[in-house]
Amino acid sequence: MLFMYQNESFFLNDENTFKIFQPKVTSAFKILADGSYFHYCDEEEKLRHPSQTIAFIRCTDGCGKIRIKDNKILIKKNECVFLKFHDIEEYKSLSNIWAYRWVNFTAEHICTEFEFNKIYSIPFGENEDKTFNRMLAYGQINQNNKSYLSSLFLNYFYSVMLENKFDFDELIPNSGKKLIDEMCSYINQKLYSKISIEEVSVFFRISPRRLHQIFTNELGISPKQYIIKKKMEEGYRLLVQTSSPINKIAYMLCFSSPYHFTNEFKKIFGQTPSEVRKMENRQ
Repeated sequence: MLFMYQNESFFLNDENTFKIFQPKVTSAFKILADGSYFHYCDEEEKLRHPSQTIAFIRCTDGCGKIRIKDNKILIKKNECVFLKFHDIEEYKSLSNIWAYRWVNFTAEHICTEFEFNKIYSIPFGENEDKTFNRMLAYGQINQNNKSYLSSLFLNYFYSVMLENKFDFDELIPNSGKKLIDEMCSYINQKLYSKISIEEVSVFFRISPRRLHQIFTNELGISPKQYIIKKKMEEGYRLLVQTSSPINKIAYMLCFSSPYHFTNEFKKIFGQTPSEVRKMENRQ
């Protein structure tokens, strides 16, 4: 009797678990302000926050200036910074519109997660808005479950600081060379159907971006160009080896019209389907 067994896993040792970064969020804000916006941090405001509070500020549009003890920090769109909250004296908008997200938290162990007062320039990722909005929405309706709120912040923190720095699809064990063979084989079996990039992505469980990256790296063309090319090669074969009408061939290969088929065919072969068929018939 044959049995199937699959196992995908990882194992972490517990040598440094006592130093794990475990932030506790205390407040979060989503601000949109005009050019006149100015805020002074008085002592009353600072007393509402523990002495070790850290401010995580993420600029989403425009720019602003934050004055801390002995320093001034400019922060622009796509940038973020970590500041000691009690060092902040004032901040103001430097543009017509200044949009930013501000999260205050405490953490026993910071480790190497970030540096204070350093400007991080990080492009926005697809998951960032969703993770922040989830945290903000939950905090507005339920402030009692602080552990869950802190886990939502940790998710947002890593979506900014880690997720945006690399493509998770690149970590898939299958190499590009192995995947390209499998994907080309899949496409070649689907030439008589209306195959889409999304369909191929879903089947191979990778993002359309990763799919495009593999094709351009391995074959020098996009997946869409490859699909068209293979359909045209099959169209050429049908033209010279069968007597099927050109319009029938176009619809067999799932083109929207004979005109669309002819247009794409000429781009690849430099001749129309009619010209190819006539040439073959004369030989």
